[in-house]
Amino acid sequence: MVKDLDKLVELQGLDDQLAHMEDEQAAMPGQREARAQQRAECDQRVEAASEAVRAAEAEQRRVEAQLADQQAVLQRLEGQQFQVKTNEAYTALLHEMERAKQSISDCETAILECMETIEEAGIGQAEAESEAFVVGSRLDDEAKALDAREQELRTELAALRSQREGVAGGVAAPLLTQYTRIARRRSPAIAMVSGELCQGCRVNIPPQRYIEILRGEEIITCGNCTRILIHQPREEPSSEASAAS
Repeated sequence: MVKDLDKLVELQGLDDQLAHMEDEQAAMPGQREARAQQRAECDQRVEAASEAVRAAEAEQRRVEAQLADQQAVLQRLEGQQFQVKTNEAYTALLHEMERAKQSISDCETAILECMETIEEAGIGQAEAESEAFVVGSRLDDEAKALDAREQELRTELAALRSQREGVAGGVAAPLLTQYTRIARRRSPAIAMVSGELCQGCRVNIPPQRYIEILRGEEIITCGNCTRILIHQPREEPSSEASAAS
């Protein structure tokens, strides 16, 4: 087999691990942003529920003030009953009193409705706050786990990069250059050949090229995807399977 090809395969294994970890690390800011968005949405629901309670309470205060005004009007009108001099004036006064009484009744009904609205809004607020607490606790735990994993990744990446540097240093410069050039365009840069088929692009390998790959005397690349090709030995049947057959 070509000298250093085994080291090149090892190098690719390290590069695969590095790529996987770097992708995981690169995804972390997005994960933090998504969690921040979840927290913001919970806070918005709590604020909306709280605003619903405040609006209902403000409406009740407004109606209560209106009720007090109408009660004052009725009291004033009742005090005028013995002051009117004509039947027409007395009849008009009675109509005004009835209107005031109807307004009072309407206000009392509205206040009851406001109380029901406040109660329902309070339930919605409590549910929103409970959800925010549960979600917030979960997000806090996830944030701690993410921070811990990020620290682990830094340590693991540093170790892998150091290991890769050592392996790469043992590969002949021309071969390492070829590998690096291919890896920049395609990953993985090395593909197994199984059944005369490139496992990188699934294209058949010409018979003569396949023979050269089996010999392992030079670097052979796929004519289609340009990956470095190595032979994948067929799996030998186990002794138990042979005995069974």
